[in-house]
Amino acid sequence: MKYLKLSVLFLCGLIVLTGCKEKKDVIAKVGNDSITVEEVSERIMSAPPAYQAYINTEPGRKQFVDLLVREKLILESAKQAGINKREDFKTDLENFKEEQAKQLKDYEDGLLIEMYLKEVRENLVSASDEEINKYYEEHKEDFTHPVAIIAKHILVSTKEEAEIAYDRINKGEPFDKVAREMSNDKVSAQRGGQIGPFRRGELVKEFEEVVFNLKDGEISEIVETPFGLHIITKISEEKLPPIPEDVAKAEIKSIIEKTKFDKWFEDMKKKLNVNVDYAKLDSIKDTGFDDGINITQGETELEDFSN
Repeated sequence: MKYLKLSVLFLCGLIVLTGCKEKKDVIAKVGNDSITVEEVSERIMSAPPAYQAYINTEPGRKQFVDLLVREKLILESAKQAGINKREDFKTDLENFKEEQAKQLKDYEDGLLIEMYLKEVRENLVSASDEEINKYYEEHKEDFTHPVAIIAKHILVSTKEEAEIAYDRINKGEPFDKVAREMSNDKVSAQRGGQIGPFRRGELVKEFEEVVFNLKDGEISEIVETPFGLHIITKISEEKLPPIPEDVAKAEIKSIIEKTKFDKWFEDMKKKLNVNVDYAKLDSIKDTGFDDGINITQGETELEDFSN
């Protein structure tokens, strides 16, 4: 019985203390709403870093609480005025909820992709030391006597377009003019189709097999890559200093893993019966983007079909 009384007294004490604590945690009351210590602390933490130093001073915190009071007062007044029951308010709120749901879905998809790609990289496309060493021995010349090439290309989507471009060049039109007017690679087209300098292993295999075997000024036949149909001309070739073996092997690792990933990607496309109708892109309205914007030499135009 004695222990029971003590327990009851102890519980009563806790209730009293808790009640006092909760009452103490309330900094301000605004109508039916209140501002607590926890809320102020959270809002201070989320404030921009530039304001943190001032907010963490005594006058700064007082001013910050005054701003929260003002916010709560306006909020309470808006509710009393019935703003939250108006149709325009409800419409805007529903639009916001839809946008939030879309953002949540985008985040969910992005998180799935990020986590799965990490597993793909680690388990399916990682390059072994044996593969790296084998590649190095088979392509040693590319690292002990590397060269950098500058070239020009015209990229089109169909065989008909490629034949028209090729015919225009063969009839004497400048390569630069045809590239500017016909190439789908809008970045390099502004420079008459010029790309580079690039080394072997930096572009897709089909492109490299042709360009590294051209003579300066020679124009290729029509070349097909996963990105379309190209007409290529080689501008120049420059010899570079030897690349240290450790640097070379780091590059080789990237090349092998990119090649493996591309194969994995193509296999998955077949497995999932991927089919794309690019002709329907013509039905998309023009966004108004100005493709005449100047792009500096430092901005890469190789990204779309490089390793």
